[in-house]
Amino acid sequence: MNDPFEVDAMMAQAIAAAYEHVKSAGLQLERYKLVVLEEPGAYNVSWVSRDKPRGHRGSSPGMPEFCLLIERGTGRVLQKQFVR
Repeated sequence: MNDPFEVDAMMAQAIAAAYEHVKSAGLQLERYKLVVLEEPGAYNVSWVSRDKPRGHRGSSPGMPEFCLLIERGTGRVLQKQFVR
């Protein structure tokens, strides 16, 4: 689904932090989709492979995925997971 939606300043900050981490890792962003989940006090931001077969768990071969837990308000990365 590519419907536009509004984000608040804190979510935009979390997305920007996740973008910088993924960019520094050298991932080709056009091959990923962004998934943001709100949790109490934090955002769970994941970059998931677009080429993943339906129902497939974990990352696709050759397509590592980033998952970051980012604190609301500060934008501080609380947890970083890189799945290969």
